[in-house]
Amino acid sequence: MKIRLFMLALLLVCVSLPMDGNMSLKVTQDTMDLKTLENFLKTAKISIIETDKYEGRTAPWGVTLDDGETKRQGIFKHVHRPRPTLLPDSYHYEIAAYKVSSLLNFPIVPPVVEREIKGTQGSLQLIVEGCFPMSQQERRGLQSPEPQKFSDALEELFVFESLVNCDRELEDIYIHESDWRVCRVDFSEAFAPEAELFALGKITRCSKALYHNLLKLDTNEIKSCLQSHLNEEEIEALLKRRDLIIDKIYSLIEEKGEDAILF
Repeated sequence: MKIRLFMLALLLVCVSLPMDGNMSLKVTQDTMDLKTLENFLKTAKISIIETDKYEGRTAPWGVTLDDGETKRQGIFKHVHRPRPTLLPDSYHYEIAAYKVSSLLNFPIVPPVVEREIKGTQGSLQLIVEGCFPMSQQERRGLQSPEPQKFSDALEELFVFESLVNCDRELEDIYIHESDWRVCRVDFSEAFAPEAELFALGKITRCSKALYHNLLKLDTNEIKSCLQSHLNEEEIEALLKRRDLIIDKIYSLIEEKGEDAILF
């Protein structure tokens, strides 16, 4: 059973849903680019560590980061049970998911870096106020003010989840309260080395930006970027899933036309 990080309703970034369907990153509190955020995660002083803040079998830590100008909250995952462990769960999969989203210029995953805290290696991610888990949407009776944009964002997210082979859990999708941007967390069990996509039939639409970036995704760059976090079998399966997704979207375009499939 996956850890439910209820405090991750406080997420740092969410993906915006602009009119043209392309995704762009917006930081809620400050105008900062991804590299600046990554550098903050890597270098800011850890002023407070709460090892008992979150429950669950992997019990991630809550941390407070302070660079002398800004204080921010973060979450630190440190469990590393890589495959072929029977129940794989690793902070390296969190980092790999972020790196894949970066390669695709698709910032659906809030920035994550590898860092050592108290002599322990793990993944460190920032959190911020302003989001709620999608699992609360129906219970709270909430509806997006722009349903089509929200639907498009979830379609796009499903393509990414299929690529990294991560089951959809509504508790892991977060919606920004102000404008219904979405983002996705918790990939610690992702990247199972399965080349086949059992949910391939559920892919029905995709943004032009994500589809074109999938087409441009360089095999050597993927291997170089992920070799520290995934094993060879996991990377090869990822590449095969990429090809299957591209073929699926292409066949849909051939069948129904580009305007019906790409937004």
